[in-house]
Amino acid sequence: MKATGKTISSNNNNKKKKSNYILRKKLTPWCILFFPMAFTLWLKYYPIFSAFFISLFRYDPINPPGKFIGFENYTGLFGMQFYWDAWKNTFVFLLLQLAMCFLIPLIQALLLNELTRLKKCLTTLYILPALIPTSVNVIIWKWIWHPDYGVANQIAKSFGGEPQVWLSDPKLVKFCIIFPGVLGGGLMVLLYLSAIQGVSTDIMESAALDGCTGFKRIFYIILPNISFMVFIQFIISVITTMQLLDAPYMYASGGPSGASTTQGIFIYNAFNQDLNYGRGSAASVVLLIVIAVLTMVQMRFEKSEKE
Repeated sequence: MKATGKTISSNNNNKKKKSNYILRKKLTPWCILFFPMAFTLWLKYYPIFSAFFISLFRYDPINPPGKFIGFENYTGLFGMQFYWDAWKNTFVFLLLQLAMCFLIPLIQALLLNELTRLKKCLTTLYILPALIPTSVNVIIWKWIWHPDYGVANQIAKSFGGEPQVWLSDPKLVKFCIIFPGVLGGGLMVLLYLSAIQGVSTDIMESAALDGCTGFKRIFYIILPNISFMVFIQFIISVITTMQLLDAPYMYASGGPSGASTTQGIFIYNAFNQDLNYGRGSAASVVLLIVIAVLTMVQMRFEKSEKE
């Protein structure tokens, strides 16, 4: 009987220990994630809901929130030609960004991977421009694009071209703002290169034995195996370009004649120049919705490609 009692007691203790272990296992992740989740809700999602709330008012910062006007800020926004011009500029910037700063780094990484010598040296040279602060980079490139003594016009003259007023020309200003990213995109080149070098050597060797070399190896072996990295960089490029603010503002302050005014600059001016917090909040909410829709479409497309 004593042995039986000890066995029952031992079984009860084991069950308690097991239940405590399971409880700790379930609670520990929540305890660790509580503060990060709380700060995320506070610093990320609360401002989003606040922006939507403010967009429904003719906001008065002295006596907030002001007069409730419903969706009047949105209807007024959609009736502004300058707002639609900002959208047009944003999508032109997006196309230039994808063409110059998304595809070109991928090509550079593919070419770097084919080198047998100086690969480490060139990799270091690619990453160095990414270490330069944006403000310093803008100062350097504004000097390069200067119409009187800039290097760009000196190069154009040496090839028999005409000097240009680069940042003052509405047709050229977008190109001039995006082009430095081609030379300063070393980080993206390194990410692509690391993904390429992570492709299994067994797959490469098998492809070589089957006669899959040159461009065939790139299209049928390398690119499919790094598609995850290409997809991630594509989403990041779209999101960051749709929110573009700092570079166009520092280069040309949205000019000339609004040619480089993006949605980011439009929202910034609505808050800081027009002091129209309702309109600025409405434009922010619309931009959030557009970016969310584009991201979901991209992710849906990627999912369908895998299936």
